Amino acid sequence: MKYKSVIWHFMKNRMKKGLPVCWPAGDIENLFRKAKPIYKELLSKMEGISDNNPMASNITMSFVIISVWLASDRKITPDQMSRVMKIALDWKLMKAFAGSIDLNTEKGIKSFGKMMKKNADWASGHPEDSNTWDFNFDESLHKDGFYYHFTHCPIASFCNKYGYEEINPVLCDIDHVTMAMMHSKLIREHTVAEGAGICDYWVVGDKIINPK
Repeated sequence: MKYKSVIWHFMKNRMKKGLPVCWPAGDIENLFRKAKPIYKELLSKMEGISDNNPMASNITMSFVIISVWLASDRKITPDQMSRVMKIALDWKLMKAFAGSIDLNTEKGIKSFGKMMKKNADWASGHPEDSNTWDFNFDESLHKDGFYYHFTHCPIASFCNKYGYEEINPVLCDIDHVTMAMMHSKLIREHTVAEGAGICDYWVVGDKIINPK
């Protein structure tokens, strides 16, 4: 995959907000200088997925997190990195953009479903991206919200291949944070990263009590 400076600088600027909780403020710039070549190397190792994939940003953004963690010589613990990312993602502009989809409404559910199915259609039409997420939908499984699942995650596979399993939970947890921005909660019982063979996404409005 190609290095894109806009992704690097966006993630760097956001992560700088949270890194002081676990890293000396005066050494954060040096941490990113060390992380940048690691980031580029990670991108060069990712195979079977193209930069044109609509979900490619999930990889390029996750790799910034992994590169910073590796640049710290893994001294930043996964729990600490989770705190960093919660602070990094606590941004009004991002919340406003994501919040335009409200999963408490029928319109919001349809918009979210349309977005996911568009990604699935892209994957189906580009078999050359053999390492991408596989979308599986089941609208009969739940009455409330929207459900889909993956049986393959290129990020989890990459981390497992190169010995970065420790950071996987941090990357998975971001799903909960971003879903919350859409006035929703993610109900998940399994992840590919933990070896379950499936990442299930049941997304329901955050105002729904006892979703069915």
